[in-house]
Amino acid sequence: MFQNWRQILPEEAIHLFPSNKKHVDNKNKSKENSSEKNNFSGFPSLLKIPKDIDKKALELISQETAKEYKLIAFEKKGNALKVAMVNPQDVKALNVLRFLAESKKVKIKIYLISKKLFQNIISWYDSAEETVDEIMKSFEKKTGIKVTGKERKREEIDEVVQGAPVAKLVGVIIKYAVDKKASDIHIEPIRNSYRVRFRIDGILRSHMVLPNEVGKMVVSHIKILSKLKIDEKRKPQDGRFKIKKQDSAVDFRVSTFPVLEGEKVVLRVLSKNEGIFDLDKLGAVGRNKEVLVRKLKDSFGIILMTGPTGSGKSTTLYSLLKILNQEERNIITLEDPVEYFIEGINQSQIKPEIGYTFASGLRSILRQDPNIIMVGEIRDNETAELTTHAALTGHLVFSTLHTNNAIGAIPRLVDMGVAPFLMASSLKALAAQRLVRKICPNCKEEIKIPRLMEDKVKKELENVSAEEAAKYKVDLSEEPKFYRGKGCKECNGSGFKGRIAIYEVLEIDDEFQKIISEKGEDETVLKEVAKRQGMLTMKQDGILKVLKGMTTLSEIERVTEGSLTIGGKVDDI
Repeated sequence: MFQNWRQILPEEAIHLFPSNKKHVDNKNKSKENSSEKNNFSGFPSLLKIPKDIDKKALELISQETAKEYKLIAFEKKGNALKVAMVNPQDVKALNVLRFLAESKKVKIKIYLISKKLFQNIISWYDSAEETVDEIMKSFEKKTGIKVTGKERKREEIDEVVQGAPVAKLVGVIIKYAVDKKASDIHIEPIRNSYRVRFRIDGILRSHMVLPNEVGKMVVSHIKILSKLKIDEKRKPQDGRFKIKKQDSAVDFRVSTFPVLEGEKVVLRVLSKNEGIFDLDKLGAVGRNKEVLVRKLKDSFGIILMTGPTGSGKSTTLYSLLKILNQEERNIITLEDPVEYFIEGINQSQIKPEIGYTFASGLRSILRQDPNIIMVGEIRDNETAELTTHAALTGHLVFSTLHTNNAIGAIPRLVDMGVAPFLMASSLKALAAQRLVRKICPNCKEEIKIPRLMEDKVKKELENVSAEEAAKYKVDLSEEPKFYRGKGCKECNGSGFKGRIAIYEVLEIDDEFQKIISEKGEDETVLKEVAKRQGMLTMKQDGILKVLKGMTTLSEIERVTEGSLTIGGKVDDI
């Protein structure tokens, strides 16, 4: 096995590739980084990311080559180069190292590295901020134009814009969004400059400011990518484009919007292979999950998700459709837009400009012999009535509605003109959700909170049974524990990494059907019935996840109604 290495590598590099443990120099071994240790084959293992990044070593192997062959150079001293490899028996990767050793006149030493750690350290390559800084510095060096957005003479900046690597700048912005798993990119004109903001884990933050003319060129380039009219700046436009990311694809849904100071562009980032279509990973726990899954077994009716834009409603519906997605079922969706493509499901994009709306599309769907239908959103009376009709004629229908809570969907549908007795017969489950940020597991720590705030938390959970709390792996008889993220490199100092949903799910049982028929608009009565039913509110679901160590009280307060700050501010925790 090791003879192949000797055939591939140059003579001067062979001794750096040990064939067994006898080749390891114990004296040199003691000098190695504390994060390294020998494995059974005689190769030292890299077990964690070294503190200092050797940029010169990193640049010896391009990012594309590193990703393709699963190897990365992490330290160079003199002519000695340390390289981490996922598979030291990969002949093609060894050929790359042979060429590197010969062309750069270096002696290479291999370290074993896990696939997971390799994916983490591949981010060592130049970040978007660094690349943007380099581009902006080149602008400043050539023209003296600062990136503060100060206005200059037109003729002074024309030369820069014409020769500027605008495509590269757009590529850097996109790469940063994908790498940081941003959900949206905002490029907006503000005071003779363009601000670029990224929404990461639900929070929008400014990351860079571009000179006014450079910002305009960036907007134009994005419009070209999206096949939009470059010269149309008076009215909004919508488009999309796609990029390849290794073996996956990332879609960008583009929206332009005229504002007083120019034209704003928002890009929605839709990574197809990273869509989380799993109820457990989304945060559905206990009774909430049980009701949703149980209602999937019904042959007809409406399952309705409620919440504001960006609260994850569509993702939850996709998760439910994924469970139902089997060969014997005909599943058809009407969406605006189609955010994720799911194999086996017939997904259709509505186009209001040509008269193809949710209502007209729903009429056509009913002639396609569907078993299951998803209507992206109930926006008007016609769509509401057609959705109800579809449910009552033997179809299981999923849809969304903009309300503050689950119970609020009932009076909202009444306002849209749906008769209460029809609603009572068609509704199967109503659910509301919000997204909260998860505590970064790398810097998570236990904290103390004011006693009065702790009492407030306990009061919120008074009507939550011990059995329900146990489903969250929370023991209500014990003193509650609270956590936060201290802030580290992994989470960019925010203390949060990733998001999870908090839910409230209302099951429409016989008692509820009667109440809806008789008092469909009385939310007070509906809330009393929901309480007797054992429904957890979103706040209660969120607090249980706080006690489980998944998120913080400040996140729950940020997305739910009411205050938990008695005895001290949540933000001070």
